Amino acid sequence: MARGDPAFALENLVPYFRGGRFAMVAVRGRGYGVPELDRQVERYIAMTDNYMAAAVATFRLRRQRESEQAGGP
Repeated sequence: MARGDPAFALENLVPYFRGGRFAMVAVRGRGYGVPELDRQVERYIAMTDNYMAAAVATFRLRRQRESEQAGGP
């Protein structure tokens, strides 16, 4: 992302995080047997799950506010 580019769209965050999560699931599936790696992978997966849930909640809240401002239900 170059300086001056528009911010990453909120709608794109979930697929972006999902891609990172799937990459970590693939690493976990390889079963390297390194305890520290296993802990880090689990932490990353949990983090992306939390970020995805927050992005969805934020998107829904924004959509709700926009519909209220437009006079919709």
